Amino acid sequence: MPDIMLTHRIMRIHLSSWRYFAALTLPPLFVGFLHLASWGSLVSLVLFISTHYYCWRLWLDERLFQLLENNENLLEFDAGMACIWGERSGEVRDIAQRWRGAVRLFYRAIVSLILLWLAALVNVVYWASTNQ
Repeated sequence: MPDIMLTHRIMRIHLSSWRYFAALTLPPLFVGFLHLASWGSLVSLVLFISTHYYCWRLWLDERLFQLLENNENLLEFDAGMACIWGERSGEVRDIAQRWRGAVRLFYRAIVSLILLWLAALVNVVYWASTNQ
């Protein structure tokens, strides 16, 4: 059985990587602005927005796990979340389920960032080949 407090800290450390993900979206955004009228720029912009959505969710989860670390009452936590988001299922998710959701979100952010860089790379190669 893993140490709960240690796992909380490990999760928060990984969730705080949203800062690096957000910073790594800037070079592909610059590449996208070089040729605004292309489909590649539109794809890059959509991927940029989706990556920043995941960064926001990672930031939010980082803060929420910090709250959970200080208050272990998951029922009260879910009631507070329901006040804001309006969703309330009948069952309370345990901390392991919440960690799995955060890990899934973390990997989605990584995939979105990789796709953004690939789209930018394809755009650069395409623009270089058409401007010869």
